[in-house]
Amino acid sequence: MQKYSTIIGVIELRQSGIGYRTTKKRYNIGNSTVTLIMNRFHELGFSLEELKAMPPKKVEEAFYPPENLRRTEKELPDFFQIHQRMMAMETPDLAFQWMEYKKEHPNGYQLSQFYKLYRDFLRENFGQDSVSMPVERIPGERMYIDWVGNQPELLTDPATGEIHKVHVFATTFGFSSRVYAEVFLDERLPSFITGVAHALEYYGAVPKYLVPDNC
Repeated sequence: MQKYSTIIGVIELRQSGIGYRTTKKRYNIGNSTVTLIMNRFHELGFSLEELKAMPPKKVEEAFYPPENLRRTEKELPDFFQIHQRMMAMETPDLAFQWMEYKKEHPNGYQLSQFYKLYRDFLRENFGQDSVSMPVERIPGERMYIDWVGNQPELLTDPATGEIHKVHVFATTFGFSSRVYAEVFLDERLPSFITGVAHALEYYGAVPKYLVPDNC
């Protein structure tokens, strides 16, 4: 939870056109905190002047509602870092960045929400049409492959009732960002090969390149 002075200060700087780097350095906060404050500012619908007229405690509660009045917060992606990685990639792929994000935050935003937040980030920081990727993605060229980080306990043994962890195998095509996922009991080579075969069968096509990530 951030204090009133930080909330108001972040909004003032961002509305004045000050970038994320200066804003987060000024208040010693991260990119995700700046994004969270600005997202809630837009969602609440108050003007900056209206917020300044409110008691500080009310502003803090509006931006950070008490735990019993709100759902558990999802970890916001660090879109500045994600954008830098995208610009450095030969073939930028946002779905692959989402897979990396979900490895660290299994309960984080789903793909469609992730896309929307990234578009909002681009619009707010670079202008709607000012950012272009360095290389055009070619349909069917690459399929990205990865094992999702945390292993959720999803499999129940019908005989014993024991709950087992599973390993989530995920792939995405670079151009369409279409995702295929499957669960396995391990991350060994036979499971990997089976996952790739099933993914190709699901897509109904074979890409030019298969791009595994530390598999």
